Amino acid sequence: MKNFIEKTMDRAAERTACAALALRKNAADFMKNEEGETNLVAILLIIVVTVALVAIFKDRITDLVNGIFDKIGKEVAKI
Repeated sequence: MKNFIEKTMDRAAERTACAALALRKNAADFMKNEEGETNLVAILLIIVVTVALVAIFKDRITDLVNGIFDKIGKEVAKI
């Protein structure tokens, strides 16, 4: 069960890193071309804030997910 959680967290970290790289790659082009909608700017800000929060609270998120899966496992074992 722990391997599954660790793999899931690793995949989430990889996806976050890919999103950050894509954002970095396209940010310069976006700044040059100001025809984008304001909704795009809002979405990019949400992505940046989410990536930052995941990076800051990775250990706490991992502990929370582990706790939830442990509780689920205990409840399933009772059945």
